[in-house]
Amino acid sequence: MSESFLPLTDRTALVTGAGRGIGRSIAVSLAAAGATVVVMARTADQLDVTVAEIEAAGGRAIAAPCDIRDPADVGRAVAAALEVVPGVDILVNNAGNNVKAPVVPLPVAPGTAIGQPGSRPSDLALSDEEWDSVLDTHVRGSIALIRLLVPGMFDRGRGRVINIGSSSVMRASNLTTPYKVAKGAITHLTQSLAKEWAAYGVTVNAIAPGHFRTDMTKALHDSPEGQAWLKERIPMQRTGDTRELGALAVFLAGDLASFITGQVIYVDGGETL
Repeated sequence: MSESFLPLTDRTALVTGAGRGIGRSIAVSLAAAGATVVVMARTADQLDVTVAEIEAAGGRAIAAPCDIRDPADVGRAVAAALEVVPGVDILVNNAGNNVKAPVVPLPVAPGTAIGQPGSRPSDLALSDEEWDSVLDTHVRGSIALIRLLVPGMFDRGRGRVINIGSSSVMRASNLTTPYKVAKGAITHLTQSLAKEWAAYGVTVNAIAPGHFRTDMTKALHDSPEGQAWLKERIPMQRTGDTRELGALAVFLAGDLASFITGQVIYVDGGETL
């Protein structure tokens, strides 16, 4: 495609959790639409793969390795990136993790599992460190980046914040409490900030994926039990392709989405219907 037809030419995006899975796919899609993409994750080797994929397709990407759970490390990585790019126009808060375990041990026989395939035995509860890790990855890291980058969007009179939520917040399930709490917080963060910033040219929306095969979900997707569980739940009888999420992110980041804010868009094959 000619550069003149790329909707995000001259824009810079920052995508967290971009070393693999959904984050990598969104970063690649934004770059294909013309954006310079700062890719952020803890694992530098994974970021190198993302950068190489973007550059091989003719795009531009900058690796910014850091631990999203540590605001000081996030600040260091952002400062380094801003020495290379003039500012960030599009922020995609995608970094996530999950621990499928009960909040307190359940009164079951040792080793019994009652959650999704890949869940921990139900008599082994979450540790404080695991609980903090899930909340810090999804929520604290997103807020740290918002504080660092949105003032610059205000100065330019334009910005896009795209948070990655989850369709799972629409229903309860066993052994996923910290993840649901974190994604619920992302939903309400999206709506609150969208209203707070609506007059200043910065939109805030959330993409809420259903079931997509990633490194974080492969235990569910790769087991016969998991496949049966998924087929029963999804009306379209298939799971998603991460490129579908990338295409939606490109639209929300572009000028034609300037009147869309505070929305949570479910991409789940009809599962929440």
